[in-house]
Amino acid sequence: MKSIFRFVFLVLSSLVIMQSCNKDNVPVNNYTWKYYATKDGLIDNNVNDMAMDITGNVWVATEFGASMFDGNSWTKYNTPQGLIHHQVNCLAVGSDMKVWFGTPFGVSSFFNGQWQSYSQQDGLSYDYVYDIAIDKNNKPWFATGHGVSFFNGSVWTNYEKDQGLALVHNIVRSISIDAANDKWFGTEYGISRFDGINWQTFLAENNQAGFVVSMFSSEDKGLWIGSLAGVSNFDYSQFIDYSMSNGLIYSRVDAIAQDQDGVMWFGTPFGASSFDGTKWQTFSTDNGLPDKWITSIMVDNDNNVWFGTKTRGIAVLKRK
Repeated sequence: MKSIFRFVFLVLSSLVIMQSCNKDNVPVNNYTWKYYATKDGLIDNNVNDMAMDITGNVWVATEFGASMFDGNSWTKYNTPQGLIHHQVNCLAVGSDMKVWFGTPFGVSSFFNGQWQSYSQQDGLSYDYVYDIAIDKNNKPWFATGHGVSFFNGSVWTNYEKDQGLALVHNIVRSISIDAANDKWFGTEYGISRFDGINWQTFLAENNQAGFVVSMFSSEDKGLWIGSLAGVSNFDYSQFIDYSMSNGLIYSRVDAIAQDQDGVMWFGTPFGASSFDGTKWQTFSTDNGLPDKWITSIMVDNDNNVWFGTKTRGIAVLKRK
């Protein structure tokens, strides 16, 4: 199949990669499920994002506030506690335990019991925040509806589309930071890479492939890119594309994660798929998921896989 992305850096080039894989839709036999919803203490069942801090606490972003799970009980956070807005689109936690929350009306941070909020008036490029990533220096980057913002703790730096010399498109849906601390920005029209000095652009062969909604940087498997056309793996030299014809349950990939065994996990509006490099497996409401739309995926310290869903809270696939 033709590679989804073309690398644009002085010269455009395209890669053609063929890949065939096996698909396995059998029921889950080696796992058990654990579920969390509002009845268990989760603040809202519409989950948008999840992250784990260095102590093992799980932080959850929802349409109506945020929750933290310490393994025993849930703590709820909303505007009365300090959130800038109740709709939390995304969150990220630094190694310093500072938690950042992105909303349609700016961002909030929570650290040592104290809240701080920021909006366009404070220097954020745009109030609607789609994604947050923490770099190797423990500083946050924000994907917004009009460019990317970086905050060093006192000064905001914003990056916008500038005649192809910087960000490829201003609507930025996803951020991923690789082992070299390079920043990857997934937009509605391709991908931009920023190493702190230079910009590189990756354009799509079609509009659906260029509409990037999720990304994940793996230490051993390169960059994974979720779009409206499937998922692509970039090893920094070539792309390999995967779609429903290979075993992916659905073409739109909203969430990506990697477990401790190296298995990749993909969340879509019609269930989840896992891929170990050879074999695909499908997870749906037929074999344990409470809702077909998977909005986020997280792997905990025990290698359990957490699925955030659109309407039914969280499902945890626990290893036997």
